[in-house]
Amino acid sequence: MQKIIERIKEYEGYRDTPYQCTAGKWTIGYGYNYQDRGFSVEDATEILMDGFTKELAESLLERDVKRCAKEAEDFSFFKNLNSARQAVVVDMIYQLGLKGLSGFKNFLKRLEEKDYDAASLEMIHSRWFAQSGRRSRTNVKQMKTGQWEEVA
Repeated sequence: MQKIIERIKEYEGYRDTPYQCTAGKWTIGYGYNYQDRGFSVEDATEILMDGFTKELAESLLERDVKRCAKEAEDFSFFKNLNSARQAVVVDMIYQLGLKGLSGFKNFLKRLEEKDYDAASLEMIHSRWFAQSGRRSRTNVKQMKTGQWEEVA
């Protein structure tokens, strides 16, 4: 889990002030989409008392990655993936949301078939690939090889 968290930190970068992501959603920290996910009462209280801190951003990221991993378990193929490929799926859920990833029907079908070369090609033939730069390039290689890739 920690390796996925560090990878997402690298991709997202850290911002302590709100910004609109490429999808137009209000975001803060390590790509935390608070427009859709909101804040708990405890988190909101902490923000009001201390401001938005890096510690809170890390806590939100950790909770969100755990949620994404839990959502990924709903895909029947997920448990059969090795950790490097599971990390790609979790990262895509973090970036796109479960609904967004669910739109990758051919990609998901190839994962069910354990055809990782074809799954990688499906990733390349998506708008996501063109929009996500090094993140998508790294994830495609990692899905294809099943080996952890260095972030390019």
